[in-house]
Amino acid sequence: MRALIGLASVAVLLILPARSVGSDVRAARPAARKDVPWVVGERLEYRVKFGLFNVGHAALEVLDVDTIRGEPCYHVVFTTHGHALVYSLQDSLQSWFGVNDFSSRRFNQNANENGHPRIRHYEIFPGTIWIKNDADTGQTVSQPLDDASFFYFARTLALDDGQSYVIPRYFQAEHNPVTIRVVGRENTSVPAGRFPSVVVQPVFQSGGMFSKNGEAMIWFSDDDERLPLRIRATMSLGTLDISLTGITRP
Repeated sequence: MRALIGLASVAVLLILPARSVGSDVRAARPAARKDVPWVVGERLEYRVKFGLFNVGHAALEVLDVDTIRGEPCYHVVFTTHGHALVYSLQDSLQSWFGVNDFSSRRFNQNANENGHPRIRHYEIFPGTIWIKNDADTGQTVSQPLDDASFFYFARTLALDDGQSYVIPRYFQAEHNPVTIRVVGRENTSVPAGRFPSVVVQPVFQSGGMFSKNGEAMIWFSDDDERLPLRIRATMSLGTLDISLTGITRP
């Protein structure tokens, strides 16, 4: 989600070093679950507009199932490329979250904004701490989720009419809880087609486009797949709109 927050600014274990505890073993590929609405190889592509102008594109993809510290984890990536006037952004969010418990164990953000790189690599230890760039640390929760894995976790929720889901699972404990409020249902047209959809309003305590003072909405397909169809946010300088253009599955 921070890739989107960055683009919005067009108009937003202690005794072991992270590298050693983060080493992976991939002698045998672990299996994905069969009861989730995504599959390995799913790629969702998006058009990014600000106001009337196309300013970039984005993609959300399930790359593989890896093993992180003995746990099978989905490896997902969210990339954003944007350019408007004198502003440019290339951003990549990568998340590894548990196949069995949906808990984040690694989260990377590599961004280049107007030629200024920003790299944040987190090793996340559920129920204990997170470590950023082998240096900074902070407290995490028992079942942490990061900016990218929250999209996938939201796809597993019932999203019943009139419900608000209070989710104290953001990996940086001080930024909890996250709230997802179900606004309603409607038919939604995006470049990829017309879909029945459920509209939700996510509220994060960490600020940015999804902060409690924002007006961001997400449209998910109202079916078993719960595809993120559209993200729309009203900003001080205009409206940011991210709409699904294509779906690829193996």
